[in-house]
Amino acid sequence: MNCPHCGVEHFPEPAGGKKADGGEGGCPYLGAPFPRLRAGHDELFYGRWRRADASPLDLRRAHHRLRRLLDEIAAALGSDDLPATRKDLARANDALHMATLHEDGQESFLHADHALSYAHRVIGDLLHEKGAPPHSPGDFSAWYEAAEVPFREDW
Repeated sequence: MNCPHCGVEHFPEPAGGKKADGGEGGCPYLGAPFPRLRAGHDELFYGRWRRADASPLDLRRAHHRLRRLLDEIAAALGSDDLPATRKDLARANDALHMATLHEDGQESFLHADHALSYAHRVIGDLLHEKGAPPHSPGDFSAWYEAAEVPFREDW
């Protein structure tokens, strides 16, 4: 079930059982700037598609989630005059397009991973513009089914 606050699926309490500060309903992103963007990024960052046993279906689902995330980022960016941020968003879209062209396998994974990295940079720029600290997915790892940062070491 997706969180009613941030829109993504994460555990209602992190590993260890401590709720987020002010995290009504157990959402770690509540009260932070751009909670849906941050949560959407982390859901992908800790997603099954980045594991060694991921299937082509996992990768296709990640492509769809990445598309939604990039669309939400574009909406959040709006008409703000941030040329470097827009350039990173364009790079993320280009990388996702390349991932979609390859459909599955190593090249698709690598392009999708690059798209996610560019999306992270854009979110960081948006947070910087708000005067907020940068987003670190590691701060939220306990809220996801991930013991550590996932990488595809077999590729």
